[in-house]
Amino acid sequence: MRITRLCSLVLAASLLGVSMLAAALDLGMNAPAFSLSGLRPQDGVAKINLADFRGKVVYVDFWASWCGPCVVSTPLLNELRNRLVKQGKPFEILAINVDKKPADGIDFLSDQPVQYVTVSDSAGATPASYQVQSMPTGFLLDTSGKIRLIHQGFKSSDIKLIETQIEKLLAEKP
Repeated sequence: MRITRLCSLVLAASLLGVSMLAAALDLGMNAPAFSLSGLRPQDGVAKINLADFRGKVVYVDFWASWCGPCVVSTPLLNELRNRLVKQGKPFEILAINVDKKPADGIDFLSDQPVQYVTVSDSAGATPASYQVQSMPTGFLLDTSGKIRLIHQGFKSSDIKLIETQIEKLLAEKP
């Protein structure tokens, strides 16, 4: 009886693993929708939806206060975003803080201020739906909300790759 139950559990886990792999996010897929609260007062008190950014190229950045590479990526992404927006380009960064305590994310941003929208997902539902495995992880979305780049980790030279991909998407005709 125990062996039969154990075999059933192993088989169920295997099947679940296969179905999870089949549902893996990939380039060209629609980005999972989400609706999250702003992290800071300037991000707004209403829920912020990914769909609100349709028509723009969007870099969805998952980050945490304890993430060393996020200290490097945050100011570089902010500078890139501000430059492109100032040029009138339809681009935005939507950052998702995954700290269990949102106050930790707010403290981080007091040292690393950004002008882009930052939301909080302390429950972890959004990183789970995006299958985020490391911090930071970014998803570059085209104007229709399709994933065109998945970028894990960050070193300062990565900003050139990200900017090149953003510029390619901005040059595409809708």
